[in-house]
Amino acid sequence: MFGAAAQAEPLAYITNQGGDSVSLIDTLSNHVVETLGLPKGSRPAGVAVSRDGGLAAVTNAEGKTLTLIDGHRRVIRQTLPMGDGPVGVAMPSNGGRVYVADWYGHYVSVFDTVGGQVLKRIPVGKSPSGIAVSGDGNKVYVANRDDNSVALIDAAGLEVKRTVAVGRHPFGITLSADGKRLYSANVESNDVSVIDTADMRVVKTVKVGERPYAIALALGGKRIFVTDQYDNAVAVIDGDSLSMVGSVEVGQYPEGIATHPDDRHVYVANWMDNSVSVIDAETLKVVRTIKTGEGSRAFGQFIAGH
Repeated sequence: MFGAAAQAEPLAYITNQGGDSVSLIDTLSNHVVETLGLPKGSRPAGVAVSRDGGLAAVTNAEGKTLTLIDGHRRVIRQTLPMGDGPVGVAMPSNGGRVYVADWYGHYVSVFDTVGGQVLKRIPVGKSPSGIAVSGDGNKVYVANRDDNSVALIDAAGLEVKRTVAVGRHPFGITLSADGKRLYSANVESNDVSVIDTADMRVVKTVKVGERPYAIALALGGKRIFVTDQYDNAVAVIDGDSLSMVGSVEVGQYPEGIATHPDDRHVYVANWMDNSVSVIDAETLKVVRTIKTGEGSRAFGQFIAGH
């Protein structure tokens, strides 16, 4: 659909929390090509994908497990016990580790995908949710929802180095391509905190819509997209002026959001509509709606190539 930029045909992994499944969307054709079932009561939420698409990791919030998916064969590789409340998940580009935020345990688990074991549980703030990993894999950031803060973890020492206060109830976070800025969607204060990662300082707070949940960047960071759950829309922020410049109507109760490697098409999971909306970042129009499974959440970087 998107021409030469999409020739790699990365998959989008959409966790369907109500349906205990994961929909795999071929982003070239924009059709679901596989649906992987999970044990009843798993309630999958978070998802992360390695850069080459060979590994996807899914957190099962109520199943208290982590599911690893072989992205090339499109099959479940294994499911592992993973704390009391795994929600947010992220991995470095090589997929060598998986970082899992545990909502109830107030820690981040570090899972070694090669050795097949948890290396450490790092104590963080209360109710950790979103996670982001720097491009070089050296820094890990986690949003502590009930502490209204974002923590920086050193990936070498596996310990918290800095913490910064943000808006109320931060949830989804994402990094700029160069790693110099971190953006936090603050659910209760209806805003986005822009953090300078050099000194972990909030440089601006941008008001958006009702109940911002997660964030994605497109067009080289010139546009920032934020899912506003209660507005059934995605807020659009100008990356230079850091001011809200528009809003795009999508499906009901949008949650997870991720950008295609073409840096132009933004995929949005709509919980109540059981669908994914595809936004053209240049025209700010929805160009495709894809039916998925029940309760599509897809919290995290759910498309390979980043």
